[in-house]
Amino acid sequence: MINRPSLHTLTIVIALIAFGTGIGIFTARQQHIQSPPNIQGMMWPDPKSLQAFSTIDQNGREFTLENLQGKWSFLFFGYTHCPDICPITLTILDQVYDELATRDLQSGVQMIFVSVDPERDTSEQLHDYVSYFNEDFLGLGGSLEQVKSLTGQLGIPFFHNQASSSGDYLVDHSASLFLVSPQARLIAVLPAPHQTGEVLSRFLEIRSFIDKQVQH
Repeated sequence: MINRPSLHTLTIVIALIAFGTGIGIFTARQQHIQSPPNIQGMMWPDPKSLQAFSTIDQNGREFTLENLQGKWSFLFFGYTHCPDICPITLTILDQVYDELATRDLQSGVQMIFVSVDPERDTSEQLHDYVSYFNEDFLGLGGSLEQVKSLTGQLGIPFFHNQASSSGDYLVDHSASLFLVSPQARLIAVLPAPHQTGEVLSRFLEIRSFIDKQVQH
């Protein structure tokens, strides 16, 4: 005589199988969520949420926190009289931007140059400067207090050196790129030196990872 398992026993077995499957799915999902790309400067799982700020763009319009929301933003802090690192970095950002266009990934990405020398960098000056590299680029300035409303919360250091007899002066500033997500959170600080291919590949990895987290 063959012993058949009771209904009660079958119910327990099925429940255990379902429980084990659920644990497996949950564990796999948690591992996926908690495994960001190994990129130097990526701020995960604690990205910094940006707070309200107010600056003026190259067209004389107010640029605030709301202008960062809904887009991926590359921020670089410098000044238009910079002799080396600023033009080099903006050239690299132009190349990254163009490469994104060839992959149909340019939409929803903005390149932003923030002046840490607002006394000299008027809106007109910023317009001519950023347009030289790319017509789509944004330039932010305003009063020193307005600039600090953004640099202060990101911890961006800058220092104005003593002016020469002609009135010219250099400004010491960060050479890093700051990547802000569409949720207006600082996701990564990419240190210099920058190379087009590396900036692009890091961005695409970060973007893919963050998009998946948002979907979950």
